Amino acid sequence: MTKEETNMKTTTITTVKDPVCGMDIEAAAAAGKSDFNGQAYFFCGPTCKEKFDLHPEEFTASSGKA
Repeated sequence: MTKEETNMKTTTITTVKDPVCGMDIEAAAAAGKSDFNGQAYFFCGPTCKEKFDLHPEEFTASSGKA
């Protein structure tokens, strides 16, 4: 193994789905994050986060809706 190979870092990208619009986004690059019932939710933009924060039960599986 070369010195360069030893120094290389493995980066894991976590992709999540915005619960409001359904867009796939990288969790680390999300425009916002909210916690609801012990679960973290990530958003593509501030508008989706605002909609979620007003009525999170409409966008979570816990309400029976997807």
